[in-house]
Amino acid sequence: MTKPKILISEDEVIIAEDLAASLEELGYETCAIDSGEDTIDMIRETHPDLVLLDINLKGDADGVDIGSRIRQEFKIPFIYLTAYADHATVDRAKKTQPDGFLVKPFDEKSLRSAIEIALYKHDNNRKGDLPTNGSHLPDHKDQEFTSDYIFVKVKHRIIKVHYNDILWVEAYDNYSFIVTADQKYLVSSTLKDMEHKLRSQNFVRVHRSYIANLDKIEALEENSVVFSKGDVPIGKSYKKALMSKFNII
Repeated sequence: MTKPKILISEDEVIIAEDLAASLEELGYETCAIDSGEDTIDMIRETHPDLVLLDINLKGDADGVDIGSRIRQEFKIPFIYLTAYADHATVDRAKKTQPDGFLVKPFDEKSLRSAIEIALYKHDNNRKGDLPTNGSHLPDHKDQEFTSDYIFVKVKHRIIKVHYNDILWVEAYDNYSFIVTADQKYLVSSTLKDMEHKLRSQNFVRVHRSYIANLDKIEALEENSVVFSKGDVPIGKSYKKALMSKFNII
């Protein structure tokens, strides 16, 4: 699958270099520009899938001016980067309908989530096929015939994901991440919706923001569930019910 290309429009070289390094570690292709005036030309030249745009670019055109042109001239998402912006600038920025804001300094998780959601929403809005019920997963009726797996829409493909491959499901606003050993899929379902779509005997809510696959748990700690890929927290109100699922000696 082709790597999404991210254009970084940032006039602070160190920040741009750190961003590029983080994005490449996350599996994205990157290109960068340090001038607002040249960003539009760079978009035409490189055809990025998304633009990370410093809201306070120096020059005759700041980030908001460039964001407005991107919205008008190109069918690609853009996310504003900002350490500080006055109220007037923020109000201008909102009117350009960006696909997200990232406040500096931001961590890799916030960066990845913002980009994944922006690309996901843009891809579905462009195709005009976003379901009215907010989900790309089969409903209960469908699952009667597909009891061992679900289908997840990733760009132009619908991918089969076996229940046994899922480690956990993580909430993110009105979306959820389905996490497997080697992939992380973003779906437009809330965690509550996901509880109904997954087999209840294997998948248990362990935190208000997490559902765990009991078959994939490798260890239990005082306040977390341990998987091969990482840990997820255990909420106090879910701990007693979770512990009752295990034969502990």
